[in-house]
Amino acid sequence: MNEVLRRIAEGRALWGTIDVSPLSRGIWQRVRLTVYPPGISRGERRLLHAFHAWPIVGAVGCLFALIPLSDAGPVLALATALAVYLAGFLVLAALSHDLRVRCHVVTAASEYVGGSLREFGDVQLLLTAGRRLVDLETQRRAGRIDPVAYEAEWAAVYDTLPASAERAAVWPKTTDRVR
Repeated sequence: MNEVLRRIAEGRALWGTIDVSPLSRGIWQRVRLTVYPPGISRGERRLLHAFHAWPIVGAVGCLFALIPLSDAGPVLALATALAVYLAGFLVLAALSHDLRVRCHVVTAASEYVGGSLREFGDVQLLLTAGRRLVDLETQRRAGRIDPVAYEAEWAAVYDTLPASAERAAVWPKTTDRVR
């Protein structure tokens, strides 16, 4: 039960997130690996997770808030719900800014062009780091790794990824690999 509550409050993995999302009809998918700085506290992880989850959680919360606000009239109810939603973004962005800057992120996208797959970004780095971190999390959950070794491996992966200033200089890097 503790692990379930931790996952709700802090996210699936202690080290960060992997997001896979479609970009458009032409681009097949985008994968973003975000690795939190090793040594962050539970509260900091919760704040980063809240910022990451706010677009969905905040939207659902605001939809449910429209029900009790509907007595005030549709325009006022909608304006209030939208103001709360926007305020959530602004507050979470301000509170998590320093943490988000310290996170290391690698992003890759792929698209089909003329029947071949083109990849953008450092796909190999993303795949290697992602596999190491997923395996690390599996070991942690199974109890096969102690917290010190877990954080040491997390730090090793974190150090292989570019910092936020370095990311801006390399994206978009086209690998032009055809599959």
